[in-house]
Amino acid sequence: MRIEDAEFVVVDVETTGLRADHDRIIEIGAVRVKGHEPDAVFAHLVDPGCMVPGRITQITGITTNDVLGQPKMSEVLPDFVEFLGDAVFVAHYAKFDWGFIQAALHRAELPPLQNRTLCTVRLARRLLRGLPSRSLGSLIKHFGLPADRLHRARSDAFATQGVLVRLLRMLERQHEITDLEEVLHFQNAPYKKSTAGQERLEEIRKNYLSKLPDLPGVYRMRRKDGKLLYIGKARLLSERVRSYFAGTESHPKHIRAMIRQIHDIKWTETGTELEALLLESSLIKEHVPPYNKAAKEYRNQPFLRLGKISSANWVTLIEHVRADGAKHYGPMADRDEAIHLAQLLVSLYGASPESFRSPKRLGIGLETARIGGPLTEDGFLRALEILEGHSPQVLSALETRMQEASRAKEYELAAKFRDWLEIVKRIHSRPQFLRTPLLERTGAAIHTFKGKFEVHFMACGFPVAHSMWPCDQNAFNQVKATFHERVLDAPDRLSRQQMDAVRVLGAWMFRERAGITVLPLATGGSPPEFDAALEAVLDQMHTKQ
Repeated sequence: MRIEDAEFVVVDVETTGLRADHDRIIEIGAVRVKGHEPDAVFAHLVDPGCMVPGRITQITGITTNDVLGQPKMSEVLPDFVEFLGDAVFVAHYAKFDWGFIQAALHRAELPPLQNRTLCTVRLARRLLRGLPSRSLGSLIKHFGLPADRLHRARSDAFATQGVLVRLLRMLERQHEITDLEEVLHFQNAPYKKSTAGQERLEEIRKNYLSKLPDLPGVYRMRRKDGKLLYIGKARLLSERVRSYFAGTESHPKHIRAMIRQIHDIKWTETGTELEALLLESSLIKEHVPPYNKAAKEYRNQPFLRLGKISSANWVTLIEHVRADGAKHYGPMADRDEAIHLAQLLVSLYGASPESFRSPKRLGIGLETARIGGPLTEDGFLRALEILEGHSPQVLSALETRMQEASRAKEYELAAKFRDWLEIVKRIHSRPQFLRTPLLERTGAAIHTFKGKFEVHFMACGFPVAHSMWPCDQNAFNQVKATFHERVLDAPDRLSRQQMDAVRVLGAWMFRERAGITVLPLATGGSPPEFDAALEAVLDQMHTKQ
């Protein structure tokens, strides 16, 4: 399971002492984490059935009066277990919190937890070896996180959640660990350093690592015979490449095997991380290095096409986008998401109750269309509103239908409404620009990075030119001219390389959405009008810094 798809529940308990078999919990706090973001909170003061020691009050600020009349732990536990569900149990020094909760479950005669556990202390010890202390306070300071009422369960759980997210990002950036199982394995990796090949590693450190720039780019690792082993991208080449040769014993097995073969490292500097991502994707597909697990082939991610077929407006699944007058939304996460979304639109706005079917089977002959159905004239407009995120009322309508089906014990129907609801929520969570029909995604995405501005120009949804700003005005004018040429020369059909660039751009924009400002090229807008508006936006953003 990918890390971003996993659920974590970060837990912290405050107790009357350090012995789980003797002392008691006085406060429990937990934060559910999905996709690196906090999703829900659980927090309770607990009556331990005894006095709160003075030394504990000095640390936590919790007094005996605070916990008197609060629910007993046996009353809180069922709600906590439900909140935890099947998520990964995370804590800072997890053995302590896990032990107290398991002891409380035993005293309450409730089943023990079976969840997998992840300890942020263990991760920090392996990722931050040079840090003198891996206490929660030290890590908060190291990562520049807000410190609010430490030694209170809710606040500590939120702080640990912030630490967890940053450690997971370090794992991805430095060790290319994006799978949950690899994370759980990594926390238990041995500390002992291998001495095998030490001379060769020292040679690499001397001849290559010392010369790496603090710039974004793409790096290529080769064997002694020149064969490519791996191609990767980096926001900072110096940090990313050096991470392979620091703490090598804690790397996954396949990375250690690759490191033993590296003889030569080359790199290409790029102006921005997005350019590095695009170049990396292209080079991986060209050379297919053995240690690259992903992106070796062009992916046919589905789109939803809303437009005319014969005399009716249809919603259909397609894999290739043509400038055929229709609107194309996506790419969707996968085929299942596209099918569920098309089925939802047809169910809500279809021309007939049985209209969800295969266009090819009906002999319509729309190239690469897989499945879909005709919509009513008004339904077509409403479907566009949903896909572009302009119909929040559909969320409450689906929620209502799901609850009605559940009350009627029509559980399969309730599950279908639940799935539809989650898909629409995901669509609405995407930045507005990514909800715009693909061929209308033309303009500039401005990304703030290290006090400068990256300007990425896009035509028909794929990137066509890039520049840093402020920069030489003549160079910036040349980049804008390239953009305008590509807008005028829009393709009739997007190539597989352009579709791959659409995917890479969309994933990057979603990840960096908090720091991106989009300036679209208005329909019918002239190049001089767009250029003037862009200069004004950049000047305004620069002034605010």
